Amino acid sequence: MKKTFFQTTYNLNANLIVLALLSFFFKIGINLLIQMIETTKLSGMQGLFTTILDKLTALEHHIQLLSFCLILVPSFLILIELIQRLSKDSFWNYFKSIYQTSRMRQFLKQDEHSELVDTIENQTITRINPILKNFNQSVSRCTVDVRKESVIVLLAIPRTQQAQKLLKEMENDIKEEISSRNPNYYFSSPNRKGNKLWFIGTKR
Repeated sequence: MKKTFFQTTYNLNANLIVLALLSFFFKIGINLLIQMIETTKLSGMQGLFTTILDKLTALEHHIQLLSFCLILVPSFLILIELIQRLSKDSFWNYFKSIYQTSRMRQFLKQDEHSELVDTIENQTITRINPILKNFNQSVSRCTVDVRKESVIVLLAIPRTQQAQKLLKEMENDIKEEISSRNPNYYFSSPNRKGNKLWFIGTKR
């Protein structure tokens, strides 16, 4: 089985957009710092302030270029996806895929924090369950690609045996969740290929 273009680019696009936003806010911070330095120049330190401003201005310029590149790549990939959807599938299915991917990730996520009560000092200690942490890291890359004739759900298999067991126990629940969101599709049993688990639904 092969990933669709949507499944190949979705996580990449999301990460690049987040990085672009962080770069943009960082640029704003540098710009504010430049303005603050310009308004607080001290006599006798003009040379130092000029050097600092030159460095910050150059840094601001490079960050601006980085932000532009980071937003340009996902924009280009999304444009390709939309063109493919318009020519072969449905424009609306692209947004359904994004929505269902987000909802499926929320459905799969487990609460990895557990609270323990220390009876001696009567304090509550919160600890992270490493099994659930590994499970959440894997399912956070889940994608749901909705198309006219099929719905393809792709999950990464967790690395640890305990996390894999948890995913195995959830297979029926996952299938039921997918089916409830896509009642016009028939879903067969999940199929594992390597470190990937596939749920494939076909149009009824």
